Amino acid sequence: MTKRFKEITADLYDASKSEKLAHDLALITEKGENICAIDISQLRSKVMRDRHKKMCPTEPKHWSTTKKKIKDTPIQRAAKRAGIQTKARRGLYNQKQHESFLLYEGRKEIQAQLVSAGKSAGLEKHSNTARIYNPKGMSNGDFVKLIKQTFEVDDVVVLAPKDQGNPSSSFYTFLWNENQITLAGVVKGRGSRQTEEQEISWLLVVSGYHQGYGELVDDEFLEKLSGEAKVYSKITNSKGKFLGESDAQGLVFWLSNNNDWLQSHRKQAKTFIKSVSSAPLRYVKDYSKLDIVQQAKELFPAAVPGQTFDKDKWNPADVWLYYEDLKEHATLADLNNYLLDSMEGGRGIVGVSLKMGTGKVNTINARKRPVYVVDDFDMKFGDLFAQNVNTEYGGMGMEGYSVMYRLFSPKIGELIRGEAQKKAALAAQGKVYLKYIDHLTGGEQASRAVASVAKKIVEKDKKTGVYVFTRDGARTFTRVKRAWPLVRDNNIIEWASTANPANYDRLVDSKTFLEYVNEYAIKKKLRESEMQVRVMARFQTIMLGAVFSSIKRKSVDKLHEIVLGMLLFAKSESVWSAPHMKAQ
Repeated sequence: MTKRFKEITADLYDASKSEKLAHDLALITEKGENICAIDISQLRSKVMRDRHKKMCPTEPKHWSTTKKKIKDTPIQRAAKRAGIQTKARRGLYNQKQHESFLLYEGRKEIQAQLVSAGKSAGLEKHSNTARIYNPKGMSNGDFVKLIKQTFEVDDVVVLAPKDQGNPSSSFYTFLWNENQITLAGVVKGRGSRQTEEQEISWLLVVSGYHQGYGELVDDEFLEKLSGEAKVYSKITNSKGKFLGESDAQGLVFWLSNNNDWLQSHRKQAKTFIKSVSSAPLRYVKDYSKLDIVQQAKELFPAAVPGQTFDKDKWNPADVWLYYEDLKEHATLADLNNYLLDSMEGGRGIVGVSLKMGTGKVNTINARKRPVYVVDDFDMKFGDLFAQNVNTEYGGMGMEGYSVMYRLFSPKIGELIRGEAQKKAALAAQGKVYLKYIDHLTGGEQASRAVASVAKKIVEKDKKTGVYVFTRDGARTFTRVKRAWPLVRDNNIIEWASTANPANYDRLVDSKTFLEYVNEYAIKKKLRESEMQVRVMARFQTIMLGAVFSSIKRKSVDKLHEIVLGMLLFAKSESVWSAPHMKAQ
């Protein structure tokens, strides 16, 4: 009988606690989720009364009665600058600032203790101090046990996503005494869309700045991004659909776990809105069917005959700000002029190319374009079987620029491409295809020469396991054997620190070449497919060197003109490239 009575009493006690908490949560919801708008006497549950005491403090004690001297608040510091005496200044008190500080410090301490206690389970610090990152998926039950052990409490209330009082619509929140923490896991299905996350989250951050939230600290700023429909509702994704609340929450979660991108976005947004200060009708993620891309594609053939339209070489904008709907244009030049007027006036349609950076925002292909002059060009060869060759530039505006030609996919038959780089930049500047040399020279010399060696050149003999030439490989080696002296003797090579120039002498003797292939593969422990790709890649770079050397023999100025064109193509600064802004 006594045992049954205790069980019934315990059940009634639990039911009573749940009813009290439900009453308090309903009351808080009625007050717009502001617990401080409720008198503490109206709260029935101990959990909510404790939270009220911490989040809604009474007037602070006078500074003279505290053990530790309280630092001046911003309003007190302003009074000091105005010459107000100390005694009078002490009466000035910025309640909102003080409450925010107390809340932040309290959350920070709670987070630190739980992360430390749950380190073995994989818990990690979250940039939002009201959350803990749970990448290994600790269960709610285990997390409740961790809270009870860490803080020596008996009762922990678990709020499911979207429950009253839970600030998250995706994750569980835990309440005990006056404390609250959200256990944030991984948002499924978003990892494969890293680039899209980066770009759409940039639009979300810029929209937040356009709405006037740029001065908020990170936690408060992120809350606005997902909590205010006016921030996210004008943004479209890569399918042209407007974001909803859950989309914004997912992006905020991504930002909170990628602080380097958050800080990069914020620095760029702060600079960006100085020149593009008003919010547009739409913030648009670039995609292939976007109307402005389709219009440029239709106009491109007449402007650049013989070349395939490459959207990024016309305009590398990752995102667009639409201040009006797109109008029809008769030529690509007309469309580019419209984008120039838009960029300069902060109206029309403004395209923005994005790179992680330090907050710089520049205009590209503007009315006054940079002056570039190439007066020096070298090919920097390294290890004989490295898969690339770097080309370095000298001249006006060329400081730090280079184009590295390499394979972007380690497959037989793949052609090398160029990638522009600049020293001290956090990201590559863009890619250029060999076919563009054909456009600049008026023929197909470059792409044909390089493509002629883009094949399987060596293979292992099935009986001996020794590398030999394939049927096409022997003829291909002969082609390279003729091309190499043209490159070697044309004063176009600069040896990299990784190079052994003597190894390149093997390119004129098939026997010593194959001996070195076998020696190299064993020393580097390369699979057959890896060795085959390395040989093919190096042969391609040598044939490219032969193309440049042939042009140089006829005219050094022509070579400099062509390699400058390749660099500008990679940078999306060709004469037919569109004006846009670049955030980096």
